Amino acid sequence: MDQNFTYINEDLLAKYLLGEATLAESEQVQIWANSHPNHLKQLEDFKKILEKSKLVIDNEIDEHKALERLNVRLKKDTKVGKIAYQKVLGWVAVLAIFFSGSWFFYNNLIGNQISVNTTGNTLTQVLPDGSTVTLNKESSLSFVGGFFNKTRAVKLTGEAFFEVSADKSKPFIIQINDVEVTVVGTAFNVKGNSTGTIVVVESGIVKVNNQKDSVRLTAGEKVDAKQNQLHLAKEKNQGKLYNYYYSNELVCDATPLSELVPVLNEKFKANIVISNPAIKELPISTTFKNESLTEILKVIGETFNIKVEYGQGIVKLK
Repeated sequence: MDQNFTYINEDLLAKYLLGEATLAESEQVQIWANSHPNHLKQLEDFKKILEKSKLVIDNEIDEHKALERLNVRLKKDTKVGKIAYQKVLGWVAVLAIFFSGSWFFYNNLIGNQISVNTTGNTLTQVLPDGSTVTLNKESSLSFVGGFFNKTRAVKLTGEAFFEVSADKSKPFIIQINDVEVTVVGTAFNVKGNSTGTIVVVESGIVKVNNQKDSVRLTAGEKVDAKQNQLHLAKEKNQGKLYNYYYSNELVCDATPLSELVPVLNEKFKANIVISNPAIKELPISTTFKNESLTEILKVIGETFNIKVEYGQGIVKLK
């Protein structure tokens, strides 16, 4: 054997290859590696072994398989010399634990944050907690939740329908305008604009509160919370007009014209006004699916025997 060939401390070599060595230790390894061709080759061989062990597979750590692979390679590779592969495996295990912890940290803190927005189309998005949200056009949402969060916090602008995954330990809380909506697991619609916020519950129980009052809603109930409203009053919701933007249906069940007309204006970008106050509360029970606005207005006119007058950029119900 070449008398100039010497063995370096195996722990120091492992620290160097894993990026754990200090500046002084790194210089020591580099001096050793450059002092003899066999030293440099030993270092390169060892580096290849670590790289081929492939500790991280598709963002998941399987330290047992990684250790087995590296163990086999170390036993077969006679060029490693007297480096104790058991100690190297210890470093591999430490590295695997580090990556496992990093993945856990990302998945439960950074990975549990999401922001989505829409422009001219609706969007259905599964949130990190398993809940599903459907955003109406021109809406935006941000979600923050994770292992270290006590709540699942949502900020909403516009309108969205939520199907919340049940988790009693972490309430699902939505902030919109000056209103806070709190649930555990339920389905409901939230719509906010410059005048206020409307919450309609399809199933479960929802708590709605502003700075001055609060109300609990159950299936089939809604609240129309105006900005800075002193008292929140719940009422029965007639039909399912709120879900038109994702069901493409207008479901009316004794729904007054005063509630149907604003939805028609929104859906068809129209300008329909009820010019006769006496017909505002007339109830209609039907389902519109693929009808055009003209067809819908024809049905309304014939049902209530009222006049539908078309003008320049405006439709009047008389």
